[in-house]
Amino acid sequence: MAFIRFIIIAVGIYYILKWILKAIFPFLVKKTFDKMQEQAKQQQQQQTRKEGEVTIDKPSGKTGDPHKKDVGDYVDFEEVDD
Repeated sequence: MAFIRFIIIAVGIYYILKWILKAIFPFLVKKTFDKMQEQAKQQQQQQTRKEGEVTIDKPSGKTGDPHKKDVGDYVDFEEVDD
């Protein structure tokens, strides 16, 4: 008798949780997507610049070897035989 009662209660809890999740899940997904969309919109507003405006972003702190001079990019060329 106790086993049957346990089975009935377990199945009832399962269906109640299933019904609650069906009701709550779409709300949570919508709320998450709305938050992501708002963050993307804020990022886009921060990054918008006037046409033709040029900005150069440099790192704020000095990193690496302090004695090394920034002379440009090194390009390694190879000879090509004809």
